[in-house]
Amino acid sequence: MDARAQQLADALVAKWSAPAGVELMTAGATVLGQIMGEGPLPVRDAAAVLGWPDEDVLRRFDAMGFRLELNGKGDIAGAGLSLLPSAAHTVEINGTRYHGWCAMDVLMFPIVFGNSSPAASRCAATGDRVHLTVTPDGLKDLDPAGIHVTLAPAAGGEIREVFCNRVNFYGSREAAEAAAGADPDLAVCTAAEAWTVARRLAALF
Repeated sequence: MDARAQQLADALVAKWSAPAGVELMTAGATVLGQIMGEGPLPVRDAAAVLGWPDEDVLRRFDAMGFRLELNGKGDIAGAGLSLLPSAAHTVEINGTRYHGWCAMDVLMFPIVFGNSSPAASRCAATGDRVHLTVTPDGLKDLDPAGIHVTLAPAAGGEIREVFCNRVNFYGSREAAEAAAGADPDLAVCTAAEAWTVARRLAALF
C-alpha cells in the first residue's frame, strides 16, 4: 500500500477508535443488528433499543455525521448495510443480500460476521460488473483479477458524502488512478490491500 493510501487507512481507523467514533459505531451497530434481524426498523423501536427519546434518534445520528437511511414508510432501512438498492455494492450475509454504502462496507461486514460472502459491484469508471468473495481470511474469486479500490478521507461532513460515495471498486488500477487524478483527496489500493483495512475496522466491533 502506498503512503497516501496508508495515511487514509490509518486516519479511518483512528476516527472509529476515538471516543466519538466508538459512540457512533456502537449506536450504528445496534441499529444495524436490529435491521439485519428484524427488517426495517421503526424509529420508535430504534429509540427503545438505544435508550434514547424517539425524537432524538435521527437528530443524534445526523449530528454525528451518519445519516440513517429511511424507506418510504420512514422506517430505518440502512446503517452502513442497507435493505434498499441505494448503491451498486452488494454482499450476501447469512443468506440475505444487502447493499453497502461503500466498497469498504462490503469488505468489512463479512469479516465482522465471520462469513464467506459473495459480493458484487460495478466499476465506478466503466459500469462493468465486478465480483469477488469476501472471507475472514482474505479475498477470492476476483473478477476481473485486477480489482482496485479508492480510499477517501472520512472527515469533514456526512459520512456518505465525504467517504462512502468516493470509496468504490474499479476494474483496473488504471481506472482507479484516473478517478484519483480527478479527485486529489483519493488514494488507490488493490482489493487485497483494502481488505486489510477492512479487517482493522472489523476488529473494532
